[in-house]
Amino acid sequence: MCGFYAYEDGNKYRPLIPPSPALAARTRLVEAGMTGDPVPEAAWDTFFKPTCGAIPMDHFQRMFQARRLAVAYLAVQAPVRRPQRHASSFRCAEGDEVSAGL
Repeated sequence: MCGFYAYEDGNKYRPLIPPSPALAARTRLVEAGMTGDPVPEAAWDTFFKPTCGAIPMDHFQRMFQARRLAVAYLAVQAPVRRPQRHASSFRCAEGDEVSAGL
């Protein structure tokens, strides 16, 4: 599980985009609430950071499922609609040369 590999081009075209702190925190919170043995701390570094290491398949599946649930939760928590902008309007300022000619 290497998130970073020293490619010949220096990873110029493969930039690492780390997960947001909110996603990492929510994933760990979801995983803590799951039944079964918790994932070891060292596995989280391998899962979320560009660290090379092995993760046992059962731990990886558990973390992956927790991440899927965390992504879904955060997507639902996002604002449903964007804030509406006020309609633009033009107002003449006092002493404006254009308004004086009207």
